[in-house]
Amino acid sequence: MPKALAAVFLLLLATGGTPCARADEKPNGELPARVATHHTMGLNEHRLDYEAVAETLPVTDGKGNTTASIFTVSYLTDGENGSARPVSFVFNGGPGAASVFLHLGALGPQILQTPESGAVPIPPVHLIDNPATWLGFTDLVFVDPVGTGFSRGKGKEENPDKPFWDVRADIASLGSVIRLWLARHQRWTSPVWLVGESYGGFRAAAMAQTLPHDFDVIVKGLVLVSPALDLSALHQTERDLLAAAFVLPSYAATAAAYDAASAGAGVAESERFALSDYLVGLAALKGQPSAGDPLIARVARIAGVPEDIVRRYRGRIPRHIFAREIRRNHGERVSLYDSMIVAPAGPEGGEGGGAAGDPVLQPAVAAYGTAFNAYLAEVLGVHTDQPYRVLPHDVSQQWNWQGERQHGTEGLALSSLEAALLEHPATKILIVNGRYDLVTPYLSSRWLVDQLEIPAATRSAIQLRVYDGGHMVYMRPASRSLLAGDAAELYGAGEPSAPSQ
Repeated sequence: MPKALAAVFLLLLATGGTPCARADEKPNGELPARVATHHTMGLNEHRLDYEAVAETLPVTDGKGNTTASIFTVSYLTDGENGSARPVSFVFNGGPGAASVFLHLGALGPQILQTPESGAVPIPPVHLIDNPATWLGFTDLVFVDPVGTGFSRGKGKEENPDKPFWDVRADIASLGSVIRLWLARHQRWTSPVWLVGESYGGFRAAAMAQTLPHDFDVIVKGLVLVSPALDLSALHQTERDLLAAAFVLPSYAATAAAYDAASAGAGVAESERFALSDYLVGLAALKGQPSAGDPLIARVARIAGVPEDIVRRYRGRIPRHIFAREIRRNHGERVSLYDSMIVAPAGPEGGEGGGAAGDPVLQPAVAAYGTAFNAYLAEVLGVHTDQPYRVLPHDVSQQWNWQGERQHGTEGLALSSLEAALLEHPATKILIVNGRYDLVTPYLSSRWLVDQLEIPAATRSAIQLRVYDGGHMVYMRPASRSLLAGDAAELYGAGEPSAPSQ
C-alpha cells in the first residue's frame, strides 16, 4: 500500500520563534543528535509557546548494540504539567513514507498551504501557521521509521535498513523508540496516543497491543486516518469479492460529484447494494456476462462508467480503470488518492495503471520533501547534507509481509486491535476516511470495525467519520479543521463536529 501527496515550496516562517539551536554542532554531512528551538504562535486567540526538538533515538538489540537510529521531531508546549498532558506519537504509512505528510499536512504548528479543493498547490508554495494544529491539546512526536526521513539502520549488512523492512520488526522498532522517548523526556505518566495514516493505521492498531505487552506502555487512544487495517480487503482479486464491494460507494460518490451517475443511483443505494446484492451477484457470475446483464447494468449506473467496461471486468471495476474512464469524455483521468483531482488523460497507456503518474501522489512527495528541507533548516535549526527520504520506493518494494496475517488467517492489525480493546475497553478510537479515496475506501473501515468481536458498547464508542477529500483528507482545509475538532473532542479538549455522514 503506497501513500503520499504533492507540490513544491517557498517557506514563510511562523510567528515568533527564532531558531536557537541547543545541540552539538556537526559538519553539514552529519545529522546533529539533538537540536531544540523555541517558538510562539497564536492559537484560538491565545499565545502558545512551545519547544521543537529534532533528535535521533537509538534502537538496540538484546546485547545493547545499536542497530538503527530513528529520527523524530517533537513539539512540547511550555507552562503545562508535562506528566498530565497527552503525548501523541505520529507515523505515516507506505510502508516507506516519512512522517512529513501528517507533520506538515495536518497536525504540526505549521502546514503546507493548500487550496480549498485539496489539490497540490501550484509552486511556489508556502508554509503557514496551522489554525488546526493539535498542539493545542496534545504534545506531538513525529516518528520516521527506518529507511525513511533520516532514520537509518546501523548493522553490518549490505543494506542495514532492510532488517527493519518487515511487518513485525518495524512495529518492534517503533515500540522501542516510544519507550525510550518516554524515558528520556520523563513522560511515563502522560496519556499516550497513537496517530497513524494509511499503513500507519496498521502500525497503530498492532501497537495498541504490543506496546502494553512488550514495553509497558498503555495506549489511551488511537486516531487512524485512511487506515489500511486489513491489506487483503484493499486488493481486488477474482476471489476477493469484498475488496470490489468496498470501493463501489467511493465510485458512486465520485460519479455523483461529476454528474456521471444515472438518476436514482445514489451513494446510499450503493452502500446497501455493495454489501448485499452486489456480492451475491458477483459470486453467481459464470464466465463472461452477456450484454444486458442486470447486475452489470446496475453497477454501470452506480459507478457512472459504460456497461461494456463493467462487463469486460466481470462486474469488478479495477481502480485504475475507473480513474481512466470516469472522466474519459472530458479528456481527463482522476487521482486514486483523491478522485476529485484530475489531470489530462494523456496517451492511452495500456491496462497497467496504478500510482505511477497519479495526479496527486508524486507531485505531493516532491512538495512535502522540499517544504520539509526548508522547514528543517529555517525553523528547526537543523543543518545537514543528508537526504531526507520522503517516500523511497525500495522500502515498499522489498518489504517482508510475512507476519501480516495472525496465525495465517486473521490480519495482525485487526486481531491486535480486538485484543487491545478486550484488555482495555476504555481505549478511545477515531477512524477517519475521505469520501473520494480510492486507495483505502471508507466502507472498508466501517465493515472491518463491525467484524471486531468486542462488546457492543465498546464497538459503538468507536467513532467513524467520512470527510470530503481523498486519502490525504487533510489537504482540504475544511476537512483538516473537522479532523482537528473531532480529535480534540476525543482527547477531551473540545466539542465534536457535526457528523459528516
